[in-house]
Amino acid sequence: MPGPSPDANLAEVLRQWTNAFGWSERAAFLCGDDVYTHGEVHRGAARVASLLRAHGVAPSDRVAIALPGSMELVWSFLGAVRIGAIAVLADPDASALPSAAFAVCTPGRHPHTITPVELIAALPAAAFADPYPVLPEAPAYGQHATTYAHRDPEESYLAMEPFGLRENDVLFSVSKTYDPVGLRNTIFLPLFTGSCAVLDSRQRSIPLVAEGVRRHRASVLLSTSAFLGRLAAERPEGDFAPLRLAVSQGATPPPSRVEQWLGCPVVTP
Repeated sequence: MPGPSPDANLAEVLRQWTNAFGWSERAAFLCGDDVYTHGEVHRGAARVASLLRAHGVAPSDRVAIALPGSMELVWSFLGAVRIGAIAVLADPDASALPSAAFAVCTPGRHPHTITPVELIAALPAAAFADPYPVLPEAPAYGQHATTYAHRDPEESYLAMEPFGLRENDVLFSVSKTYDPVGLRNTIFLPLFTGSCAVLDSRQRSIPLVAEGVRRHRASVLLSTSAFLGRLAAERPEGDFAPLRLAVSQGATPPPSRVEQWLGCPVVTP
């Protein structure tokens, strides 16, 4: 059986996909008016990995990341995974953080912490950390007491592949980034497909989602069946242009009339 390898590290796998398909200069994330390329994502993650290591984070340590949808969250998540730590995503508004040796969060929430402001200030001078050798089955990240292995996100991406996400797609996720489904929608899908995702930490009301879709010209809405049920019940007047596709995720099939308000087909995994 093959031993641990840096090439099995999830953060390195995603970086290698970017290089293999020539996505470095393509937009990966839209955050407000800022645009971050796939290359910037992976360079930032390697620098944050170095910062975490300098703060004493070791392989297999749990790193709580309690941030809203932002580049600091993306870089911290991939940086922790890159050094073989276990990234534990948490709701930034939760009253308590999950048990962890270290945390990336606002001040005063954990005895061993780097804050988003400190992280951004230290990033330019940080070195690039090499990926830590792991087995594909090694834990990479956790949410809500569930732990996922380095290989798991690729399997999750393959389950979405039949929907034909494209390199020029802009993805908007109704589920937030720290949620298990939102993590896949917002981080893994764009980094596996060369597409771009919107980082938006606002509440997921129907008007705000519609405004976010229009502002960023999102082409794919990754929704929950509950959100689509609300859409059918509220019958909003605004439109969701320029969507070409909506994906409904959840146990309840979306109401058929939802396509009328979205103006695009709705598919269900």
